Amino acid sequence: MNTTVPFIAVATVACIVMLGLGFLPRPSYAAAHWSLAFVLAMSASYAYLYAETTTYWFLPAYASGIFLPANAFLWTGLRMFNERRRSGWTLATTYLVASPTILILLYPTNYYSIAFRLDFLVSCIFAVLCIVELLNLYPRVHEAILPMVVAAAIFPVFALYGLVDGLLRWMHGNPSADDLASVRAVNGVGTGVYIVCVLVTLLLIVRQPRPASARNDGTFEAVARNRLERAQKAGDDWWSLVDIRLDDPEDIRTALGGGAFEEIAERFCTAVLAGLPADADIEQRGETRFVALVPRSSEAARRLIVSLLERIGEPDPDHPLPVRTSASIGWATVASTGYDLDELLRAASDANAAARQMGGDRWERAGKPDAAVTSSIATASSRKRA
Repeated sequence: MNTTVPFIAVATVACIVMLGLGFLPRPSYAAAHWSLAFVLAMSASYAYLYAETTTYWFLPAYASGIFLPANAFLWTGLRMFNERRRSGWTLATTYLVASPTILILLYPTNYYSIAFRLDFLVSCIFAVLCIVELLNLYPRVHEAILPMVVAAAIFPVFALYGLVDGLLRWMHGNPSADDLASVRAVNGVGTGVYIVCVLVTLLLIVRQPRPASARNDGTFEAVARNRLERAQKAGDDWWSLVDIRLDDPEDIRTALGGGAFEEIAERFCTAVLAGLPADADIEQRGETRFVALVPRSSEAARRLIVSLLERIGEPDPDHPLPVRTSASIGWATVASTGYDLDELLRAASDANAAARQMGGDRWERAGKPDAAVTSSIATASSRKRA
């Protein structure tokens, strides 16, 4: 059964969709690596077709050699999305160069068969590594990982079949340069399914809402430390660190499902970024948490926090949600905590935990309970929204 034409159709459509709906609208290092993986798959499919219509003996080896390393670039893209940007790039590139080179050199010999099977095993290892990275992404994207996890988990079955088939042939003493017909037939069945499952997962991941105004590139702490050092030298204590978190995110996700939760999380992010001043340094930590260093006096920061809570909980009459959203805010000032960023982050996080323990929809200030004040503010805010 010829599976080349279906392989070409699926690989071409998947490549176009990934580039058009994934990389171009949301360009990133991760999306670039994933797009490269689909380009390799598409290029390999056309190389297989060309090999069937010409006498160029090296084309099947070349096609297999560029298709199998695609899993390595899926893995590097997932690592980059997990904020380990440079990890694995050299390894994946080396594999991409070595795979077609070795297969082409061995194609005229009886060793090509075993080389292909071992190459497939290496690609299988990268598929398993993809599963590890996807599981690390689960707290951020949840059910989006399921199609690719299931497909990648089946990948070792095909690799095991190839190894067993090759071992039996070698035991019976009849290896040849082209004894891969049965392996290609089995792989051809699963290749299209694998590509589609990978495409679905990666599109869902790459299109996750990521506000561009918040720092997510590791520069927040460096900038914040520099500002605090200069503020300390100048004796400027008009600085606050706020830790803002959506209340009960896991309960919302469980009750309403992933789609509704993503809409709520996106609205939360929009409200936080719109409510914080332009001169604040902001970092998003996960879908439902922000930390921000704000240059304001205590009274001005207090008014800002109250306004922020009201903005987060304010309903949108044009797009009503099934639940009323709220947030908890932990607040630490340099006047009470000091100028050390780590201490400010810890104090604001502890204050945020205290606010959530008291039911959420409120703020707490590190070093000062302010229980009566925060309770009255939360009550007034709730009445206003009601």
